[in-house]
Amino acid sequence: MIIEEHALWGEEPTEEHPATYTAYLADPLTAAPDARRPAMVVCGGGGFDHVVSHEKEPVALAYLNSGYQVFVLEYVTMSTGDVAYPAPEADLARMVATVRANADAWRVDPGRVAVVGFSAGGFVCAALAAGWKTGPFAALAGARPEQVRPDAAVLCYPLLDLRVVRDEQLRDPRIDLRVPKTGGKTGRDLVMDYLARVAGEATEERLAEIAPVNHVDRYMAPTFVWGVADDKTCPIVQVHEFACAMARTGVTHEVHVFDRGGHGLSMANVNTRVDNAAEQAIVRPWFDLAAAFLERCGVA
Repeated sequence: MIIEEHALWGEEPTEEHPATYTAYLADPLTAAPDARRPAMVVCGGGGFDHVVSHEKEPVALAYLNSGYQVFVLEYVTMSTGDVAYPAPEADLARMVATVRANADAWRVDPGRVAVVGFSAGGFVCAALAAGWKTGPFAALAGARPEQVRPDAAVLCYPLLDLRVVRDEQLRDPRIDLRVPKTGGKTGRDLVMDYLARVAGEATEERLAEIAPVNHVDRYMAPTFVWGVADDKTCPIVQVHEFACAMARTGVTHEVHVFDRGGHGLSMANVNTRVDNAAEQAIVRPWFDLAAAFLERCGVA
């Protein structure tokens, strides 16, 4: 295995473009040294504050062992730069285009480039999968739309609509109490501040404008989605609404909702376990289900 770390937008990360990526590349087989593999771009979650570690390398190794060349994207977050939409999505578009541009060197089939996103990373992947043709992402990435189009997307307990998250969090009456050590701000103030940083502004119109569910159309890549019914971080209603949008527009899709398990289970294996073996066992089938879907779509 070859592991390489690179800046995404140039020789070195910059304040304007801090994104980086790590490539996990399988060694060529002696019997087939020129064989091409599909590629998987991994976008971990972390609430756009950072990218959590258990949704990076454990995912990369799983897909590497499934026959993919894998690229773990460290898209811009609040800890590295200006996270306002569409900056993280432009990073992903650039990453997909970069994989295709280097297909020969990395022994990748440029017609089989998929993306997998977790939580906030799911939002980034869903936005590109739904908006690659009509959104701003290709132009921001300096590429043509077809160069940034994912051939398939896998969305894992994804964030899909900030309006739903806002409404769920503001439902608690305690949200209007002042929060210690915040200069007198209430929980409502903090939620709205967060939304403004992610969306650019926290108006109803802006939150609707950037929601991937509102950009689903017949050009969307085949998409596999899974979530958990008791997820308090990314409410499952988002998944149901997203599935309805894909059904209405004829997008090839598969959806699984597990009855319990909470949020952030990643691969649900020994490499991501945190005293939650029972919850892991419930959702663990997701990877094999997604792998079969990708194979049927001609991506695996």
